[in-house]
Amino acid sequence: MAGEGQGGEARLQANLQKWADGKLSLKEVRGYTDEQLYAVARTAYLYYHQGKLAEARTLFQGLFAVDPGNGYVARALGVVEFAAGNAAGALAAWDVAVKLEPEDPAGYVGRAEVRLAAGQKGGAAEDLKRAAQLVSRAEHPLKPKVSAMLAALSKR
Repeated sequence: MAGEGQGGEARLQANLQKWADGKLSLKEVRGYTDEQLYAVARTAYLYYHQGKLAEARTLFQGLFAVDPGNGYVARALGVVEFAAGNAAGALAAWDVAVKLEPEDPAGYVGRAEVRLAAGQKGGAAEDLKRAAQLVSRAEHPLKPKVSAMLAALSKR
């Protein structure tokens, strides 16, 4: 049994080194399941909807640290950072979301909203045009929002 403990310790050390080298996420090192992480995300979401932005932000930042390849977490962090008044943090989160899931129009729409609020109309227009391309392929729930935002932007 002592050998099992040492083997487990050696495996943990090897995984921690892989994490330090950027080859594993903390999710993989610790063995968290998607269900476990989404339970935390649901709690963060509830905090956000209750107006408890600091709590929601803390949980989503933690989730992002544990699972940095999760596009949902990046988008959620973008929403919470923007609601908390941290436009730079929101923009950074939306940049990550777009990088992780370049075919998801939600990333471009979210980033466009932050860019518009920051007065970056050119960047917002680019994001909305890309989102329009993505939602035009099928009936997508974001299609009306993208169209309305593009129309409003063209009037400015």
